Amino acid sequence: MLVQILRIVTNSRLAHDKMTLSTPKTSTYATSQRRAIALLALAGVTCLLASGCSTSDSPDKRSAKEYQLAWPEPPNEARFVYEAHLRSEINVRPETDDGQTRKMLTGKGSVSEELVYRKPAALAARNGRIYVADPPTGAVVVFDAARQRLFRMGIREPNNVVKPVSIAIDDKNFVYVLDGKLRKVMVFDSLGLFQFAVGAPNALVQPSGVAVSADGKKIFIVDRGSVDGDDHKIIAYSPDNAELFRLGPRGSEPGELNIPLAATTTPDGRLAVLDSGNFRVQIFDLNGKYQSHFGSVGNGYGQFSRPRSIASDRDGNLYVSDASFNNVQIFTGAGELLMWVGGPGMENYPGKFGLIAGIAVDETGRLYIADHYHQKVEVYRRAATQQAQSGEQRVTSK
Repeated sequence: MLVQILRIVTNSRLAHDKMTLSTPKTSTYATSQRRAIALLALAGVTCLLASGCSTSDSPDKRSAKEYQLAWPEPPNEARFVYEAHLRSEINVRPETDDGQTRKMLTGKGSVSEELVYRKPAALAARNGRIYVADPPTGAVVVFDAARQRLFRMGIREPNNVVKPVSIAIDDKNFVYVLDGKLRKVMVFDSLGLFQFAVGAPNALVQPSGVAVSADGKKIFIVDRGSVDGDDHKIIAYSPDNAELFRLGPRGSEPGELNIPLAATTTPDGRLAVLDSGNFRVQIFDLNGKYQSHFGSVGNGYGQFSRPRSIASDRDGNLYVSDASFNNVQIFTGAGELLMWVGGPGMENYPGKFGLIAGIAVDETGRLYIADHYHQKVEVYRRAATQQAQSGEQRVTSK
């Protein structure tokens, strides 16, 4: 078993270089990646999450030279490095000596190695806790690296969630869980104690994303709307459930939306909306005023094909996952492409994704990527933060 150390600093800002890369230089790998993307798009992956589709949680048998662990690849300077994956309790709670002995003798240790989610749909991370929304089980799975434990939140009646589809966290560490079936946002503290709920089910059609201002005073619910209707929108609520304003309706003009799927707020007080049907990211201020947008449809660098999730980091960079490219593209707040992480792959190796889904970035700059096909959450650390010396939590990767 490979034991990896997550150095998560929770009480100070890590010193790091801002990403200032231009578009990474093309290479044999990048060319083969684009070819693989085209082949996957033509083939169509239809067996997702069916019996036998997900891959084993056994250790990768390839050497580090046989798959990419650092992104971008040389000759560019590495900015992100694969660190671990999160699939079971053993990934945050290392086996004891007695448990290791028992495993040698019986094949089963004291810490569970069972897969703890079925469909990791959305992610959020803060202070060493990684929150994974799992709609099929009606729970949010929490990998608590700080306390070396795993628990579930949103499962206690009467304030339980039914179909969690999106998660956001404010500066008070309140966790905002959007329930796609109940059509409202359930708010919990960081350990899962229910606080309050917002949202008007009658006003929402197909809610798909949630974002929150840093102070928690504005909660944004993304509604992808109906297939044929114009009700594609974002509704902003206050904590007392008062509607503040709306963004939309459906359309392609600046400020209009077409199948919006997700949103995130940035440290400088902006709302970035993943306007997937228009293949773009739109930027608004927190009062709903349109500012700018970037993106277009295509399979080139910085373009979108099947954008699925969006996140931001402490520098205001924006991260967008794309289920056609099966990667995460990273942009400046102005929309300039910096780099990407990951690529398509039907074999479960680091950086290989079969159906990429939710993403998150925590205060240390770590990037978390969920994948439906391989049923995994991968963790990437900032290469510039490898020498951090405080706040160590153990995460094991099997």
